[in-house]
Amino acid sequence: MMKDYGRAAVVLGISMVLASLVFGLFFFVSRRPQQTINVVGIASKQYESDTVKWSLTLTEITGLEDLAEGRRRLYNSLQELLSFLHERGVKPEQINIIPPVVYERYGSSGVEGYRLEQELYVISEDVETIEDLALNVIPFLDEGINIYRTQLEFFYSNLDELKKDMVAAAVANARERALEMLKGSDMRLGKLQTLRQGVFQITQPHSTEVSSSGIHDTSTKKKQISVTAHATFAIK
Repeated sequence: MMKDYGRAAVVLGISMVLASLVFGLFFFVSRRPQQTINVVGIASKQYESDTVKWSLTLTEITGLEDLAEGRRRLYNSLQELLSFLHERGVKPEQINIIPPVVYERYGSSGVEGYRLEQELYVISEDVETIEDLALNVIPFLDEGINIYRTQLEFFYSNLDELKKDMVAAAVANARERALEMLKGSDMRLGKLQTLRQGVFQITQPHSTEVSSSGIHDTSTKKKQISVTAHATFAIK
């Protein structure tokens, strides 16, 4: 019986020593500063829009007594504009008409009349045709159509897939930069530990404009998209 107690005591003592060694090693490893490298990868690409939005605004000015007549003139201008667009290949389903708006006009003596605005917009994948129509105002003048305001906006229908490709390219670039930084040293690149995507910057080509909240410039047909990837790698 005494021998059994002795053996148990020895086993217990050995177990406590081993446990202390394991805990000590774990504590040492956990407290040892990890070697890491932080890099920022970037991907940038130019592309061309495949969808255009063309916004147009017609206007009429009236006095206090001829608001109804102003509405008739605005309606007639709208019909003339629609006919003009149809004749040049714009389909009815591409045209969206917004109800007219009436604003009071103020002068030195108070309200002197009204300004009426009629807005419509065209969305089309025929970018070249719409762009040509928007940039050439002479035919509108020849038809007597008075356009108060016009604007072109360009979009890309497959933007979501493009963004995915850009993120993958930025991550790959981050790894390439990390490898380049370790060249000539006795260190090797380890596993990726943390990764954070930056915001997308969609700008005019060769633009240096950036924003912490991202940019989506729709003013030009040709665009440049860029994104960053902030990565931390372990070093062996």
